[in-house]
Amino acid sequence: MDTSLIMYNLALSMAGPALPALWLGSRLAGRWGELWARLGLYRDLAPAPPGPRVWLQAVSVGEVGVALAVAQELWARRPEINLAVSSSTAKGLERAAQVFAGRARVLPFPLEAPWAVAAACGKVRPQVYASLETELWPNLLARLDRQGAALLLLNGRISPRSFPRYQRVRPLAAGCLRRFQALSMISEADAERAIALGAPAARVRVDGNAKYAGLLEQAQATDTSEAAACLALNNAPLIVAGSVRSGEEEPVLGAFVQVLKRHPAAVLAAAPRHIERAPRWLAACQRHGLLAQAWSGLSPRAPRRPETSVVVVDAMGSLMALYGLGRAAFLGASLVPLGGQNPMEPAAWGAPLVFGPDMADFLDAAEALQAAGAAQVVGGAEELARAWGELLSDPARAAQRGQAGRRVVAGWSGAAAAAAGLILAALERRGV
Repeated sequence: MDTSLIMYNLALSMAGPALPALWLGSRLAGRWGELWARLGLYRDLAPAPPGPRVWLQAVSVGEVGVALAVAQELWARRPEINLAVSSSTAKGLERAAQVFAGRARVLPFPLEAPWAVAAACGKVRPQVYASLETELWPNLLARLDRQGAALLLLNGRISPRSFPRYQRVRPLAAGCLRRFQALSMISEADAERAIALGAPAARVRVDGNAKYAGLLEQAQATDTSEAAACLALNNAPLIVAGSVRSGEEEPVLGAFVQVLKRHPAAVLAAAPRHIERAPRWLAACQRHGLLAQAWSGLSPRAPRRPETSVVVVDAMGSLMALYGLGRAAFLGASLVPLGGQNPMEPAAWGAPLVFGPDMADFLDAAEALQAAGAAQVVGGAEELARAWGELLSDPARAAQRGQAGRRVVAGWSGAAAAAAGLILAALERRGV
């Protein structure tokens, strides 16, 4: 008998009085149907047609992207597979409904109560359950295990911040980890933490991060000609500051002012993460004495003026192409404590990277790129100016760093295929 699971459910029973509040909140929010689903009562869920049944749990929007990459690999090899895709957040469900429309059953993830997970598992009846990210739900995993489903942990990550929390409940975490037949972790460090928490070492493997699947192909398929015509660079070096946030105006623009002293032809494309912040960036350019134009005002017929040194990107959908034209890239949300942005997008183009000290939301990718010599960490405007200046002064060295980044992206591009392979192997073992 699993003592830790018994104690866990005793603790959960203490939360029982909160259910009326949950019910009332859902009613007031007009989400009555979702409440029933969270209780495992998937009344609107169509029965799965004949064929293999796989349940993918994608906690939020980012993991829905992983689920799509894995699903595409699965369907390419076995198109008859029936997928149920769940998510724990409203945004995740919305995204899943968009990308899986007509291809998979999309459902809210059930509450972690024995009766709710029993109802949900009885309705979905998966032969394989795969958690995309490290989600340890003791009741759900125990119920699926009893039903005979194969349990897989895919794209697993245990961050340095979450590891101490898992250690405090190690018996419960170990019980969950031991139920997985295979644990595909993002990095060696994640694998070591999983084993330290009780995962059987023989079942743990490292396959990279499926979140970045397809980036090389996306870069190859992106047409940069219109962006190049709008910028009218004429061999001027372009620096791209992608997804920059409030508080980064001064260090980014201050660094660029220093770069212009040695590279007066350089052009900066600054892309705020929230385009409504573009006027602030244009005003900050004026304070720094930088001539700037808004991206939305440019076109191949009316390109950037030669005297304009900063283009503020105030429209969505252009950043990937701009990375393809850049001699160097800076990742925003990293000089302020906001977790950074995806460094694999510019790396897929072979752009040498610079970012600040906070890349917590993309730590695995940032560490991999740093280890490969493809990325450099800076602490502020002075270091950023020095890093940009060195990249522009030594194009050969910059190209070497960029190619090192592309190799990292290529090495991780097989993570979705590896995850799909584990699912297919689990189905094969069950004769389906």
